[in-house]
Amino acid sequence: MERPNGAGERPWWIVGAALAGLLVMIAAVGVAGIVVNEQVRDVTRHALLFDVELEDEGDDLRVAVLDLRHYHRNITFNGPDEGTLADHDRAYAGFVEEVGELEQLDISDLEVVQPDELRALASRYREDFRANIGLFGGDPEAFMRASDEGLRRLGELELAAEQIDEEGERQTETSLAKVERETELAFLILLTLLGGLALVGAALAVTAARVLTRLRASYAREQSVSRELTRALQSKNDFIADASHELRTPLTVIRGNADIGLAAPGASIHPDVLTDISAEATRMSRLVDDLLFLARSDAGAPPLEREYVPAQWLVARLAKPAEVLALHHGSCLSATIGGDGHLEVDPARVEQAVLVLIDNAAKHSPPGSCVSLSSRSVAGALAIEVADHGPGIPEAELPLIFDRFYQVGKRRTRKKGGSGLGLSIARSIVQAHGGSIAVESTLGRGTTMTLRLPLVTAPERGPKGEVGDYATLRAPVAG
Repeated sequence: MERPNGAGERPWWIVGAALAGLLVMIAAVGVAGIVVNEQVRDVTRHALLFDVELEDEGDDLRVAVLDLRHYHRNITFNGPDEGTLADHDRAYAGFVEEVGELEQLDISDLEVVQPDELRALASRYREDFRANIGLFGGDPEAFMRASDEGLRRLGELELAAEQIDEEGERQTETSLAKVERETELAFLILLTLLGGLALVGAALAVTAARVLTRLRASYAREQSVSRELTRALQSKNDFIADASHELRTPLTVIRGNADIGLAAPGASIHPDVLTDISAEATRMSRLVDDLLFLARSDAGAPPLEREYVPAQWLVARLAKPAEVLALHHGSCLSATIGGDGHLEVDPARVEQAVLVLIDNAAKHSPPGSCVSLSSRSVAGALAIEVADHGPGIPEAELPLIFDRFYQVGKRRTRKKGGSGLGLSIARSIVQAHGGSIAVESTLGRGTTMTLRLPLVTAPERGPKGEVGDYATLRAPVAG
């Protein structure tokens, strides 16, 4: 039943679009997460490696200036001696070291006193102050003026350090605020993307539910159709079986009456008519039997009477009727019987299947040519091959030859009395035994049919007595 306006395709399109959207959203989440994470990392790195460090260096620089002022005042109030001068030198060296560390941060783009200016100011302070230390005892007033000038310069250094410290604090606050903003932005982006994912997931879930509902409805319809088809097939098989049973009796009566008429001396003035009636009744009886067998095969219970038999014995018993059938069509039979092991088969049915192949091969072989029958054990199976030298089968028709009532070259085959059921029956028999049948054909060179039956472990005793009872095999027949 057709779906209007392509309605059946819409759920799958929605599912595909939802899946595509979900994948795009996942990719967007990943890309956005990476970008935001990189931004947060860069801002955090800058805050930790520069801004906070700048603030620390400003503090350390102020402490160095305070130390230098402390030892400067010791000299001023207590007078210069070896200890106070050494302390002053160490304080100065510490200040110069802090200036060097500040210089490594590269603050050239900041509006603060640069390290070179701090170093020059400190150098002038030390040179001027140390140059006037000798005035401490000789000219105290001149020394005090020099000391006051030195403290003024230290005040300038302290002011510069405070400026650097304040700039560091400002930069740190700015960076931390930026980190917070970037983090909030990342949170909002991720929250938005997660919301989008939730919406896409919900749409996908709804669509999947609709698709599953439709699939369940479709499955229910298919189950209903399957049951109807099963019932129809069963009805067909029952009809064929019943019709076959009903036809058997009248056909038997017709054939019997025709045979009686032929047997009665001088009882009939039309012996040719009675002969044709008997022949046609016999052919119709075989056709009815074939239809009955196929109906039972379709029902899953083909009539088989299995026996455990040696493989060679089974093929050898087919050789004589196969030779007679080939001779009936004007051909000879060349048999090569081989194969080890045992089979669990219905010998009569296997014979029927092989004779179908022989009949087909002989019908389509040139007059006077030979049909070959051979057997061998291969890969745990008995392979029985029937080959002819006929015109072959077109490649396009090879998959169809086992279909019921299908005939290659129908007019020619019907003239030879074919019904189109033989190969179908042969395949049903082989499949009922768990085997297979295959065909190879080349136009102008002939056809080879291969029937394979699975080998089984031989029983200790067979239905006819000891397995050894089958040891006397029929000799291979050469056409």
